[in-house]
This record gives sequence, structure tokens and C-alpha cells, in this order.
Amino acid sequence: MKFIVNHPNYSDMPHKFKSNGDIWWVSPSDKERAAWWDKKTKALSCVNRAEVAREIHPKEIKGLKPCQICGKELSIFYIYPNKNTLRKLNIISPEFQFLPFKEDIDAITSVLIEALGEEGLQRLRATFDVPENINENRESFLKYIKDNRKTRLSPGAMSNSPDRLDGFHTYNACCRSVQDTGRHTPNLARYSQDRRVYENWAEGNWNLSNRLMGEFNKFDLEIKCPSCGKARKMTADHIGPISLGFTHRPKFNPLCKACNSRKNNRMSFKDVLILKEDEKRGEQVISWHSKFIWDRLKNKVRSSSDAMELSKLMRTNLHHILILFSKISEQGFDGVLAKYLHPEYSFVDYKFEGFEPLKGPKKTIRKPLDNKNKEKNAQRYVRIAFESLEEYKSIENRNTKIWNSSKVDKYVSDLLILLSKGEEAEATILLFEALKQLASEAETIFDTNSSQSLPE
Repeated sequence: MKFIVNHPNYSDMPHKFKSNGDIWWVSPSDKERAAWWDKKTKALSCVNRAEVAREIHPKEIKGLKPCQICGKELSIFYIYPNKNTLRKLNIISPEFQFLPFKEDIDAITSVLIEALGEEGLQRLRATFDVPENINENRESFLKYIKDNRKTRLSPGAMSNSPDRLDGFHTYNACCRSVQDTGRHTPNLARYSQDRRVYENWAEGNWNLSNRLMGEFNKFDLEIKCPSCGKARKMTADHIGPISLGFTHRPKFNPLCKACNSRKNNRMSFKDVLILKEDEKRGEQVISWHSKFIWDRLKNKVRSSSDAMELSKLMRTNLHHILILFSKISEQGFDGVLAKYLHPEYSFVDYKFEGFEPLKGPKKTIRKPLDNKNKEKNAQRYVRIAFESLEEYKSIENRNTKIWNSSKVDKYVSDLLILLSKGEEAEATILLFEALKQLASEAETIFDTNSSQSLPE
């Protein structure tokens, strides 16, 4: 702490010392410090304060930060497998959690292959979304993983500016679940707030759905899994995955953790049929931004292979949508997108009676709320949605993963010009035209790759 506070990178930070000379390390709600961080963000052309904290972290420390609870040194950079990556790899070994993928991906791959054989490679493929055509040799396989690891990894120390002088929590990821009361297991089980909903701009009553997911987490009895038939604890599986553009709605497939993990972000032929039937009954299953591709392709799915192809195309389509949104946000036009968010769901709470994973709740009790916690929850929902777009701006090699369409390029260019002129209504029309064009081009790919088989 003494080294940090006296380092030139923090020389002009206000309020570094208290009147008695002690380091003022923790300073919540300090407006002058907050202004300092915001000024640094602009001066260094960073996306946010978290990026600034990593940029100005003294190079002499080599990116490492000791946890002030247990003393473990962890990197401040995105090199460790995050919770979802560990879950997808189905690895719960504590020592594996802090193996740095950035430096040791070859070693980690060798461990997986030695322990699991071909299944180890398949788990890596599914976890890092490695396309089927990347299989010529191990070198190209590992290169793809390295180039696309950003959203699958996390830092060892989470940002916390301007509250902490160096911009990081005093505890590292190793002690986060103990020190952060909001992340205690009982609280996480109760609230089950699925960040993917915010990050993927999914529609649906997210608060009701989160509460229902919490019921799955609290239900400890093991029951027969509808998929594998084994007696296990159930988890809540989205019939239409959020990562493909579907809504976060209070209707889930009960699956054991292993079956849910294997399904990943793919749909089966049965899933597509269920989603279509739910639509006929008036339920909204698809988010507004992905409705175009869903409406074009849902009736063309005739087999399991078609459902798999649709899943791949919808995942790519949502990736392109989020890039498009990030371009709009990058130019300062957040208001155009904010109207499609629904923070109002935060002001109604829900309780359930007689919940069973295979049947759902016998009764849902709705209770309007207007307290400060719900206001904070609403603000958090909006904040995370836009923070996810900030992350999309900085994704490595983003431009190599962008759509390859001159028509979409033209729509995006024109709509940004219209927004700069304040012509929001006209720009919104072009936004929808861009989404339709993306869907149209996905349909061409589907028609080419589809099995066109007989109905199953």
C-alpha cells in the first residue's frame, strides 16, 4: 500500500492521506476521487475505471496483487477461468480455479486430455465455442482458444474504484465469496440473478424469472432427471437459451447440472417445437432484437441437425447484434437503446408456494415494491446492460468477427449519422433494417447448410 500510494502513477490523486498521516485507502462516496478516475478514463482513452486501474497499476508489480485477507497473490488481468468456464469444463478442483489460462493453456489442455482423453478436447471446444472446422491440428485448436478467451476468463482481483485507492477490492477472488456478503452461498441461492439476461439484452420479466430460478437452487432433494434418468438435484434450463436471443421467462426445463451443462447454448428439435407451441399460445419467447432471425427460420427446422444449425446461426446473430449496439453506445447514443430495457420489473417481488422442479409452483404471490433496494436493483440492471456493451467494444479481434455485409455496414453508418443529427426515429428504422438484413443473410446460410430432412 505504501509503494502504491507513493508511486508516480497516483501522484495527483486527491485525499491519499488522512490528517494523522495514515493512508486513506478506503474512501467511499468521495466525489473528488471519482472525478479523478473519470478524468483518467478520458486521458488514457480507456473504456471504464476498471480498465484505468489495470492500466496505471505499477509495472514493477507485474500485474500481481496480494489478497489482504489470505495473502495469496493473483493477477489483476483476465487470465483465470471464470465460474461458467469451470462449470462447462465440469472441473471443481480448487487449484484449477487459479491456473492462468493466458500463460498455461497448453499445459491445461494436456491435463484435460490426459484425464479425459477426447472428451477433454470436446469440453474445451464447447467451452470456448471452437467451430467444428477448427480441427486440423492441435496447434490451430489452441490458437483459437487463446484468441477467443476474453469472455471465458476473469481477473484475480475485481475492480473497486473510486472506493479503493488502487481501484481494486482489498480481497481477491480467492476470498471474495467469504468477504462479499452479497456472494454468500445462501444469498446467491436466494436471488439467482442471471447476469446473462442483462449482458445479452434479453426481454422477459427478469425479476420473476430470477426468483423462480432461486427456487430451483433452494430445492435440495434429488429427483429423477427428465433427460438422463439419474436421481440428482435439478437446475433451471432455458428452453430457448438467452445466449441465442430468447427471452428470460419464468418457464424452465428441469435438468440436472450435468445435462444442463451438456446442452450448453444449443437447442434440440424438441425445444424448437415447444417454443413454437408456446408462441401460438401468446407467450413471448424471443427478444425483440432476435425476432427477425427466429421468424425467418423457425418453420424451416425439420430435424435435430437443423436445430443445431439454427442454434449456431442465432448465437452468431446475437454476437453481431451486440456489436451493433456497442457501436451505437460508443457514439454516446445510449438513449436509443435504453428504451428497450425494462427496469420496472424490479419494483415487483414474487414468492412461491408448493414449488416442485417438475411441476413448478402451486401458487405465485405478487407484491409491489418501491424501496431503495429495488431502485438499486433496477439501476444495476441498466448499468450491467451497458457495461456489457463497453466490454464488446474492447473484445480482442472484434473486427475479425464482425458481419461480412456491405448492406449492414451501410445501414449502421447511416443510422449513426442520423443519430448525430438528432433524427432518432429515422435512425431506429435503419436499426431494424440492419437487424432484418442480418437475419436475411443468416437464412441464406441456413438454406445452404440445412439437412432439409423429413420431419422427425
